[in-house]
Amino acid sequence: MPSSIYLVTGGARSGKSSHAEKLCESLCSNPIYIATAPNPGNNDSDFAQRIQRHKDTRQGRNWTTMEEPLFPSKHVETFSKRVVLVDCLTLWLTNFMEKEGAFTSSSGDNNSKENDQDISKAADQALENIKQEFDQLTQPWDVTYVFVTNELGSGTHGESHLTRKFVDAQGWFNQHVAAQAQRVIHMVCGIPNVLKNTVRDNIVVNNSNNGNSNATAAIQQAQMVDKYLSSRHTPMDPKGYFLVKIDDASQTIVASFHSCIVNDQGEVCDLQGKKIPCCGDDAKKNRPEPMKVWTCRTAKELTTEIFERWQDLPKAELSAGHAAYIGREAQRAEQCLYSGAPYQQD
Repeated sequence: MPSSIYLVTGGARSGKSSHAEKLCESLCSNPIYIATAPNPGNNDSDFAQRIQRHKDTRQGRNWTTMEEPLFPSKHVETFSKRVVLVDCLTLWLTNFMEKEGAFTSSSGDNNSKENDQDISKAADQALENIKQEFDQLTQPWDVTYVFVTNELGSGTHGESHLTRKFVDAQGWFNQHVAAQAQRVIHMVCGIPNVLKNTVRDNIVVNNSNNGNSNATAAIQQAQMVDKYLSSRHTPMDPKGYFLVKIDDASQTIVASFHSCIVNDQGEVCDLQGKKIPCCGDDAKKNRPEPMKVWTCRTAKELTTEIFERWQDLPKAELSAGHAAYIGREAQRAEQCLYSGAPYQQD
């Protein structure tokens, strides 16, 4: 399962960075900021002031700032369980273009065919390289990324071949990121417009809220919070685990408890010491037989059966966190059962 990906795009001074920072802070108390812009030093005072303004807005807000112009994936172990803001894709692409020599003319004539061919080759290679780096960066399942980018193709047609190739590469890269993003936001005049939203993992949406923009925004924010929390590491109880599903045919919630052990490497195994796969066909084939199965009609009935009437509950040695998890899953399963929404255990 790859990382959670959110993309914020828009024109200059559209409010992209401000919205992205607020989004990160709403999900995580200690987000990471990846600055893709290299420090210009004394060469560009205006750009240096822009960088300083961004730093000032995050001052005292518990951000960790890292400067990485090319390969943020080499820091990926640092990103575990965190929300990471990458600002921005345009400067990131610029760095790859520069690395490939796109900004270095091969002849004195900037409009020569030979020069245009060199620029095209460098731009194409830069685009391929940054897409590979992006794919590498977004592999870990326990990281949430917020990317900021620019909409460059909405203005006038570029005068030079280099400008046109850069705008093209930016557009293709934006599409690559957006295709993998669960949420894409287009900022206009400081107002967010949601172009894509597939974050619907844990919250059942009440259709009566349709048309209410405030309610919709609150629901989408809650969905992102839940998705971020679903990516955190939670320790397994050493004696067993629960599986929850709904049976549409009988209109019931079905829960089962499976005994297990946790080996010295922290892997969940059956009682014979064989590692239990967590997903896929192997998980279904090699799953141990349940120690106990409950078939109930409501979340309250299910949690009552487990936590008040199951005589072997003390032997299971459930942690408080595991008990809270079962309560949440039972409630979600009930909502999905009676609303017709699909249910997948978190």
